[in-house]
Amino acid sequence: MRGVGLTGVALLVSACGSGAPVSDPPAPTPVADTDSRLLAANCAWLLRSDPDLLNIAFPDEGATYWVAAVPALPGTRLRIEADFPQARYFSYNTYDPVLRPTDVLTDYQIDAAEGVNPYRGDGPSGHYVAWIEPGAVPDVRAPNTLYAGEIDLLGRAALPNPAWVLIYRLYLPEGDRTGGVALPSLHLEAADGGTPIALQGCDPLPPDGVPSLLNDLIRDSSEPGLIGLLPFPLAPDEPELVRFYGLPETLRLLLSNAAGFSLPLQAITASDTGGGFLSNVDNAYVTTMMSRNQGALYILRGKAPSWARRPAEAPLGDAQVRYWSICTNEFVSQRYVGCLHDAQMPLDGDGYFTVVVSDPAQRPDNANDAHGMAWLPWGAVYPDSVIIYRHMLPSPHFGEAIQNVAYGTPVREVMGAYTPEITYCTREVIEAATSSADAFARCR
Repeated sequence: MRGVGLTGVALLVSACGSGAPVSDPPAPTPVADTDSRLLAANCAWLLRSDPDLLNIAFPDEGATYWVAAVPALPGTRLRIEADFPQARYFSYNTYDPVLRPTDVLTDYQIDAAEGVNPYRGDGPSGHYVAWIEPGAVPDVRAPNTLYAGEIDLLGRAALPNPAWVLIYRLYLPEGDRTGGVALPSLHLEAADGGTPIALQGCDPLPPDGVPSLLNDLIRDSSEPGLIGLLPFPLAPDEPELVRFYGLPETLRLLLSNAAGFSLPLQAITASDTGGGFLSNVDNAYVTTMMSRNQGALYILRGKAPSWARRPAEAPLGDAQVRYWSICTNEFVSQRYVGCLHDAQMPLDGDGYFTVVVSDPAQRPDNANDAHGMAWLPWGAVYPDSVIIYRHMLPSPHFGEAIQNVAYGTPVREVMGAYTPEITYCTREVIEAATSSADAFARCR
């Protein structure tokens, strides 16, 4: 959910060019000559998110994602060097072979090697060095370090990940997609700090300059393309937003919807709540699926959390979250169709947002900022619509954050008014309303 998705990305090694030593090599280190030749075939950043070509695993339109996959050679660690970017947020997440996050290192947690970390307060942006170490997260973390994690073999043994899968995320970067700085450089080095091998700084795929055509067509079209071709019994009879915990729980919910009754909590999940779909540890999500068999338009409404207008405001300041957003996605392809983030969302006088989702031809005339209603495209070629609501980095005082919804607990019990309500509706009913609150009341 929270990244550019590639099933099996942990096994990717791309022939992109030659690696180069950072300095003249000394005597042999644990990075052997044969290992160096393997690294020479690998680019630092293999892939970059893109609305058309790499728009899978339920990403957020407000973010750009870069993916690296580096062989986990024995006795080594990965060093990351970069300048702090100008962006609402950035982080590094590591993943296991089934695309669950194993650890995260977030902007405000990073000590600057030179200058200032602007995510801790005002000051000119500096430079930082961070590392990925093998193994599970220890009780006492090393500074500026995230951990690759281990593969649990049915609770009997744990093996190191065969590759370090790393996603670098920037949300709302300023100036350009990298936040006005170069992409981080990656170096494989001996765990004791021996001479590093620089991974080639080749351009990630897809190449720059490729116009976004497919996603624009999907957003703007009002001619259903796959309706009637794909049966979709996976949407619940009564739409309800539920928290995303992980792949097993998602499977349980989908099978429950298809069966028409709720399968037992533990029958499928085995309490596995470790995320998935390359999700971001700093985010939590509530989601549901909507079906065209039940309506061609739907509306949701909830109280909006306050968000940090400057990065240093949260999670250390008074804002309730660093960032929040709502996206429409499609289940099979996992693409986003459209997203709106906090600064783009009109609020009414009570601090509530209202979002209408439809094809462009069914968009109500009053679904606009002037009437306090946002609009998102359904995606006309898709029979279903997955709605995803994100909270990022909640402050400790924000008890209603999605992150605080414990496994098996109803969302509304924790989130209260911050739980979006959702229902099907029609264009005519919404256009007859006098306000966004009235529109939702009429639909409900």
